[in-house]
Amino acid sequence: MRGSLRASWRLLRLFFFVWSGLWLTFRHGSGLGSRERLARVQREWYQRAVKLLGVEVHCHGEQVEGPALVVANHVSWLDIPVLGSRLDVRFLSKSEIARWPVIGWLARGHGTLFIRRGAHQVEAIVGDIAAALNAGEKVAIFPEATTSRGDDVRNFHARLFAAAVATAAPIQPVAIDYGREPDGSPAHASYTGDDRLLFHFWRLLRRERTDVEVYILPLIPVEPDALRRDLAQSARRMIVAALSLPQKPGSRDEA
Repeated sequence: MRGSLRASWRLLRLFFFVWSGLWLTFRHGSGLGSRERLARVQREWYQRAVKLLGVEVHCHGEQVEGPALVVANHVSWLDIPVLGSRLDVRFLSKSEIARWPVIGWLARGHGTLFIRRGAHQVEAIVGDIAAALNAGEKVAIFPEATTSRGDDVRNFHARLFAAAVATAAPIQPVAIDYGREPDGSPAHASYTGDDRLLFHFWRLLRRERTDVEVYILPLIPVEPDALRRDLAQSARRMIVAALSLPQKPGSRDEA
């Protein structure tokens, strides 16, 4: 009963919070004010969002100045507000999200880049990411291209790393760890295609608290002749090590 009351109260507060986000996005995302001010407003909005969700973010390390391709493992839809609460980044998301009511409008207002499925779309989005990097921005991608239960890091798709090679922007690996339940099962925050979004969302709201560790790892410099596959493998190895997961020998990342 207590969990349901907690979830209902949070849901009510989130409803009004999202609508306040629409106003902030309209006001600051319409070209008014500096990019630095917009980044600060977005970061503060994400910080309040994770707090309303009952999520406690423990961040290790700090973002560096200047452009970077931020590369993170992908465990949950929560990854976006969690990273957004600590890093000034633009996200790369699936094109379907752009069509979601309210959330899609918010994502577009926050400068999210969208990618459609299919190899022919990759070149276009690599160009968009490169343009953002050249403008001095940070762009966050999830190169696993899907979520996992958090007990493994899937192979990284390397195609999007071409944007870093084209601009010589460094790679910023970030490891996200929601931990495990006391019985050893995956954390409640983990979300995969087998889960139902609304059920997962309600279950999260019922929890008294959800902890997540975020490790901002050392930059990987990018040389003009760097191979995107090598960059993807290096970033994945660093993230796996930060999560204290076993390195799988012979794992090959897709080009």
